[in-house]
Amino acid sequence: MYDKGHPWQNLIESQFGIQARLGEYHWERCRSVEEAVEFHRDLIRDHNRLPHWAHHRRNDGKHSPLEVLGDARGKRVEPSDLQRAFGQRYCQRMTDARGFVRIGRWRIYVEEGLPRTPVQLSYWAGKLRAEYQSQFLTEYQCTWSKQSARPTVISHPQYHAHPFQSRQMALFDPLWVRDPIEPESQKIQTTSNSRFEKSTELNVIQISHLAV
Repeated sequence: MYDKGHPWQNLIESQFGIQARLGEYHWERCRSVEEAVEFHRDLIRDHNRLPHWAHHRRNDGKHSPLEVLGDARGKRVEPSDLQRAFGQRYCQRMTDARGFVRIGRWRIYVEEGLPRTPVQLSYWAGKLRAEYQSQFLTEYQCTWSKQSARPTVISHPQYHAHPFQSRQMALFDPLWVRDPIEPESQKIQTTSNSRFEKSTELNVIQISHLAV
């Protein structure tokens, strides 16, 4: 922090101010991306090597950021972390009782061991990923529509190992209901006298293995 009216006391404030003022002049004169990259490289080099007013009272003779920092290096950010932070699409969904989430017209499987749990969905470079507590759960190949801002194709699921997996083995493949959810307006209406009409009621029960 710095005293009110003294932004030069904070190095990052000084850096932002310098870039803003020089940028007003130089950025407008860049005729290509390459020239802009070269100007930014020169700006950072000069800013780090030239003396700063914030260091003019130091007694060790170090008056530039490069001299003050010395051999110190910042922490490298992993590309996967950058993708999650700057993903093209990022949203939160609540899983249902079976571990599925809905996104657009799609109902996709995430993890049965996390029923009714908020999970993070991110889309980047053709991949739709589900994440919970910084753990990747599932990943799908995905095509995103630019017009409707929703996925048009979701396929090829890939499951990641994580500590939230259900301990109970699945009787059926959960992806048997992975197809798009058909809107109510597009469902085929059948009449009671249709010869193709079938009963949807199934007389199936699960027998308990424990004495009640």
